[in-house]
Amino acid sequence: MANLSRNKNDKRLVEFLQRIFDRIPVGLYRTTPEGRIIHANLALARMLGYESVEDLKSRDLEIEGYEPSYPRKDFKERIEREGSIHGLDARWRRTDGTFVDVREYAEAVRDGSGKVVFYDGAVEDVTEFKNAEKTIMEREREYRSLSGMFRLLADNMQDMLWAKDLQGRYLFANRALCERILNASDTSEPIGKTDMYFAERERGAHPEDPEWHTFGEICAGSDAEALRVKGPCQFEEFGNAQGQSLFLDVRKAPLVDEGGDIIGVVGSAREVSREKELESEQRRSRKELEKAYQRLRSTQESTLRVMAKLVETRDPYTSGHQGRVALLAVAIAREMGLDEETREVLRVASLVHDIGKLRIPIEILSKPGHLAPMEMELIKEHSRAGAEIISEIRFFHPVDEIILQHHERLDGSGYPRGLSDEQILIEARILAVADVVEAMSADRPYRPSMGVDVALEEIRSRSGRLFDPEVVRVCCQLFESGRFGF
Repeated sequence: MANLSRNKNDKRLVEFLQRIFDRIPVGLYRTTPEGRIIHANLALARMLGYESVEDLKSRDLEIEGYEPSYPRKDFKERIEREGSIHGLDARWRRTDGTFVDVREYAEAVRDGSGKVVFYDGAVEDVTEFKNAEKTIMEREREYRSLSGMFRLLADNMQDMLWAKDLQGRYLFANRALCERILNASDTSEPIGKTDMYFAERERGAHPEDPEWHTFGEICAGSDAEALRVKGPCQFEEFGNAQGQSLFLDVRKAPLVDEGGDIIGVVGSAREVSREKELESEQRRSRKELEKAYQRLRSTQESTLRVMAKLVETRDPYTSGHQGRVALLAVAIAREMGLDEETREVLRVASLVHDIGKLRIPIEILSKPGHLAPMEMELIKEHSRAGAEIISEIRFFHPVDEIILQHHERLDGSGYPRGLSDEQILIEARILAVADVVEAMSADRPYRPSMGVDVALEEIRSRSGRLFDPEVVRVCCQLFESGRFGF
């Protein structure tokens, strides 16, 4: 009797594990070294276009598993040599002849004699990630093209342009400055050197004329003034360069980093005697620089929109959700008096706060009923997944941290890290409220819209426990005063 009960329990355990095996969204397999599939789950079968695991088992990976540019023999040689494979990007052939981008993790299983008898592995479909990555790379190429255009533009200007660090060392110098003032061999020579370096070099080459070059001291003095006033300055500088007298109209300003800290000085100069001739060129140059800047901003904005659209293609029931959340979040931030830079960071985070849903199976995102516990745990991973995706895009930092935290709650009951109170960024606290209000006010596959009034009552009832009281107060005030509405 005891053996019978134990056998039943073992059978239930096997059935339970098989259900988990088949429901995991990642493809799992066990194959022989020759490419015969012994075990696989339903996710792998469907990933490759098969209706069932049994159909998949008829496949010979040795012959038809991989894209020709990455044959299975390369996989075998590597796993035999290293014993395991972690995060190998490859392309597998589907039944219809198309290819799916995958990331593969595998391990060689050996018998007692050390002979490899199986390969156990997991395969993740990264097609959408690769497509998004391709889009981002295209945007980066556009950015590099703009940078090259700026260098070309700067080096073809008659005005002199430069940037220096706080020690007066050149970070950038255009060709006009190198030729007219510094007497540098090319635009790379000034980098890391100061005005005094060039002044002393020029005077040393012409000891018979102590006034051969006097711009070293003059430039250093006006740099210090620009740093002192912490704002744009205009100077009329008269001196000698390469034995010639020059009268320059000079503009300088502090150079600041993304955090607003002063890290140096940027400047431009022109010969006043040729001012009329150069005014037209300067206007054209400024217009071109503005166009380049606007194109860069447009490229960055397009990247955001593409990423938001990627989420909507996966979860069409929430189409427009991220955009509406962004509008409400920025309105709350503005009402709370947050500065423009913070509001812009919040806007970007809101527009892509659900980007992590790209890694959630679409059947879970569009499920009309309540989610099972395991499905809910997968959904909860979207904030962490989104932060990982965004963290790879240097421009968007620190948006990744806001996305990571937007499901955290004041009492520590949120996810993924269980942060509480001031551990949660103010931007994430605002995004959390805006997200809930918009979600409750909109239709979902599992319920109709609850309406704004119900949403506001919900955040009020949880103010101070789940949501920031000041954020809740401002949000409710915006709706009830009629200054905001979906």
